[in-house]
Amino acid sequence: MKNLAIAAVRMSRWLLSFAGRGGSLPGQIGLRLDPRILSRLQIDGPVIVVTGTNGKTSTANLIADLLEKAGYQVVTNRKGDNLREGITTALVSQTSLGGRVKATAAVLETDELNVRYILPSLPVTALVVTNFFRDQLDRAREMEQLIESIEGVLNPFRGTLILNANDPNVLRLATKAPQASVMTFGVSENSATTRTTSEAAEGKFCPVCGQPLDYDWYQYSHIGKFHCPI
Repeated sequence: MKNLAIAAVRMSRWLLSFAGRGGSLPGQIGLRLDPRILSRLQIDGPVIVVTGTNGKTSTANLIADLLEKAGYQVVTNRKGDNLREGITTALVSQTSLGGRVKATAAVLETDELNVRYILPSLPVTALVVTNFFRDQLDRAREMEQLIESIEGVLNPFRGTLILNANDPNVLRLATKAPQASVMTFGVSENSATTRTTSEAAEGKFCPVCGQPLDYDWYQYSHIGKFHCPI
């Protein structure tokens, strides 16, 4: 079924492109024909997944641009089709009938709730997480459930976690990925920094002991420099 699914994705993608349209329909067709199609692909090069509430499109496009400048042939869902179907469209439409992706790197913006599907299905080199905020609760339900859906697939992950160290909700992911290497990024204290915040601040609790975190300063909301009081 793999070859049929790949052919169907490529053909439907070509037809939509010929009609001046895009979208995730080809990926939907491919997944219907072969639900495990992503795990059957061969990708020769780094696979970078970018997720988070805000900034994932800009971050993924920046990484893709940098890799292209470095000489990589990059396959990416630059237009932001970041659900499983859109990611399947982006990858499989650039795949040979034998299942080899025609690229030397993949950069995939991924909706937070779809990380649980993408991470186990692809040989992900690095997972980049920008931030977590209370957003689209009609779809994502409580933020805690969203984060737990990602934590649930991190135990076997052997790649690199690249985490926003200014967000305790993001940094906690490292505690659920014992086999991964961890890198962090963040901002230093600057002109926008405040010592207090009146904004809604979810997730200001230590993921280990559950105590409220002490903040040295805030950038906005729960983003800032923090430490466990214990």
